[in-house]
Amino acid sequence: MVRFFKRGAKASETASKDDVVPAPQKKSFDEIKPDPDKIGISGSVPFVRLPEPGSLFQARAERLLALAPGHPLEAYLRLVAEVARAQGVVEAERATAGWDVTDPDEAGRAVRVEHGMPPLSRHVIEADPSFQDALDGLLHALDLAAAPEEARAAQAALRAASREDRLDLAVQVFEGAIPVERVAECLFVSAALQVCLARRAARLDAKALKPVADGVCPCCGGAPTASVIVSWTPADKARYLSCSLCGTLWNHVRIRCTACGDGEGVSYYGIDEVSKDVQVETCSTCHSYLKHLHQHRAPALDPLADDIASYGLDLKITEEGFRRAGLNLLFVV
Repeated sequence: MVRFFKRGAKASETASKDDVVPAPQKKSFDEIKPDPDKIGISGSVPFVRLPEPGSLFQARAERLLALAPGHPLEAYLRLVAEVARAQGVVEAERATAGWDVTDPDEAGRAVRVEHGMPPLSRHVIEADPSFQDALDGLLHALDLAAAPEEARAAQAALRAASREDRLDLAVQVFEGAIPVERVAECLFVSAALQVCLARRAARLDAKALKPVADGVCPCCGGAPTASVIVSWTPADKARYLSCSLCGTLWNHVRIRCTACGDGEGVSYYGIDEVSKDVQVETCSTCHSYLKHLHQHRAPALDPLADDIASYGLDLKITEEGFRRAGLNLLFVV
């Protein structure tokens, strides 16, 4: 059964703002409008929260494994869990070996920050030899004995590929232009990029970062994977977008479309088969949608992992004519 999530002034008089209210059957998406929340924040909210690579990938692997048993996508969730585990191994190796101590694009990064552009550009990948090391490390750390043949074939293809070919594929992934015929290889290239960029982003000066545009990561220019309502101080119940590339969280106004910036056509939608803490935020103005995770109620939620696990929401919402505004580089469908 389909249920709509509605926040309304009348409902808030007798119920929590996060209660689920079934919508009348004849109501359309456009007719169900949420009122702005009282999000309980005092003081200023940090614009960004930089990633913590030392714990990011291990926590993600654990979440994926917790979601996998009995899930319709169990096999894929376990594959991505193995990828996340391997990312954690490579990250630990990088931290020990100091692969990226130097900044290959320090001058260009400073100029971009000064002009309000994301400091991490494709030049970081092109000029930084540690990407190749990270990809080699990932391919070596992966245990794909139980994975589909396509995954093992992609692993072998990348091992045999030239450095130029691998770099070209990495740049395409960085720019969001994933070649359909190499999707399986892009899974591992994306994972290596996430390791590299998470470490680069973690070393940036958060106070120097500036907003770029709706739905654009202020660190690397990547697209968001999902929207997260957080619980950490001093941003309790504030909304952050999670970057699909570097893992940075950046603040975004609640009840405003992440694609076009409109606030009038925003609605929330969910289905019984998916947790009430995972919703879809839709925009009737640009007909886009993005997953919306209530991490303040369920701290274990992970943007990448729970986006995959809630694929049923994607299937339902695309039937209604909405297109995805975000990107999950480990789940390109």
